[in-house]
This record gives sequence, C-alpha cells and structure tokens, in this order.
Amino acid sequence: MELLGFVAGCLTLLTYVPQAIKTITTKKTRDLSLLTLILLSSGALAWVIYGIGKHLPAVWVTNSIVCLLGLSILAIKLQEKNT
Repeated sequence: MELLGFVAGCLTLLTYVPQAIKTITTKKTRDLSLLTLILLSSGALAWVIYGIGKHLPAVWVTNSIVCLLGLSILAIKLQEKNT
C-alpha cells in the first residue's frame, strides 16, 4: 500500500513540475493566482505535517517537494508583484 501512496504522490508532484520549471526559468507569474499558490503551499505543508505525524513517508516526502515547488513559485510571484 505504501508503494501505491508513493506512486500517487509522485503523480501529483509531477503536475507541478512543468509549472515550476517554466516559472523559475521565465520569472513570469502574471497569469498565476496568488490565492491558489498560497493555498497550494499551505495545503502541501499541512500534508507534510500530517504525514510526519502519522509516519507516512509517501505523504510527507512527496508533499515536501510539492510544498517547495509551490513556495518557489509563490516567492517569484511576490517578487514580481513588488517590482
């Protein structure tokens, strides 16, 4: 069952990778919703905490990466907004 959790987590994670790569390379976030980025990052962080608390590596490992990607995009969005 843990393997299925890792597969599911990796598939979810892979949905954010193209957006993160594009955002990091272009530094353009105009069309991205600030609220969505905040909710994504907060939700992923909550899953990390939950996964650690329940000792579920498939949950906390994959969501840690999702959280980092979301925070990276969010940071670029906030920088762009302040310039």
